[in-house]
Amino acid sequence: MYNPNAPGWQARELRRERELNRREILMAALAGESTPRFPVIGPGGLINVITRTVLDRFGIPLPAAHYSGVMMAELAAATYDMAGFDNVGVPLCLTVEAEVLGARVEIGDSTALPRIVAFPEISMEDIIANALPGLLQHGRVPQVLRSVELLRDMRPGIPIIGNIAGPATLSASLIRPSAMIELVKKDPGFLNRLLEGIVSFLCAYAEAMVENGADIIMIHEPAARSGSYMGFDLFHNVLPYFNELSRYAHLGGARVILHVCGGRMEQVRMCRETDVDAYSFEAEVDPGEASAILHKPIVGTVPSSLVHYFPPEMVLEETLMAVRNGAAIMAPPCGLGLDTPFQNLRIMKEASHRFS
Repeated sequence: MYNPNAPGWQARELRRERELNRREILMAALAGESTPRFPVIGPGGLINVITRTVLDRFGIPLPAAHYSGVMMAELAAATYDMAGFDNVGVPLCLTVEAEVLGARVEIGDSTALPRIVAFPEISMEDIIANALPGLLQHGRVPQVLRSVELLRDMRPGIPIIGNIAGPATLSASLIRPSAMIELVKKDPGFLNRLLEGIVSFLCAYAEAMVENGADIIMIHEPAARSGSYMGFDLFHNVLPYFNELSRYAHLGGARVILHVCGGRMEQVRMCRETDVDAYSFEAEVDPGEASAILHKPIVGTVPSSLVHYFPPEMVLEETLMAVRNGAAIMAPPCGLGLDTPFQNLRIMKEASHRFS
């Protein structure tokens, strides 16, 4: 873990930074080892780092890039080149899985990212029956896998993050919470059947990403933000399934990061039941406290309002403060739009070379 307080740290870590490349620094941080500087990642998925600045400079069009593995890889590589993050990451949204399972997605344009606008118009039993690894050949999934493969050659040596929707989030994208609760009341085994179906698909998806070159799988759970609904906590019910996803990724040699939206310490404590390499929480969660509870590296962040509306100097200070408070890795906040000031993303990476 990043420890600037150890005796002789500065000279020793400067020597080590010359010896380590970005992949080694990020992988060491994920393993909880000492690093010459803290890594800064731009994962993709829910943690969007694509901005108008990047789109305008490179002329890569949206929404076309969401359908093209080539353009998706080019846009991820362009963002890496401009921001200097310690990774490249795809896909550029968190709607791929829900769409292939029947949800209706509004793909967005050059001003807005894709979003889910309607639940599937088929029964839950049909969704469960269709949630098979064969879905890897449908929808935008093949293009995402192609982009991972291309990035391996386009930016050799740079860690690739493959982003997937978590089982709670994917479930909530397929059925209304109120309807899910009613089905669970009528049939206590329904939720397990649903989760087993969609997790089998997610495991195959994660495995394919790793086979194509992904070094890290990041599982995104924005649905965790909702907490308990009428006494039913979907995030709590999916905890065992994270370990299955993690196992598939680990078998291929990849690391796993779990990103949990929301600022409740209850969520942090729930994560003790999961087996992943690192955890990512929103800015409301103290990274030092989370690390003490989970005994794993924490990906820290800064408030999204800060990145949207305040000058780079304030983003820099908040980034450094998060690291001082215990974050081993930093990332921009989730849910950023295409109009995010690019300099406020780039300054987070610059902060890793200014820490003292």
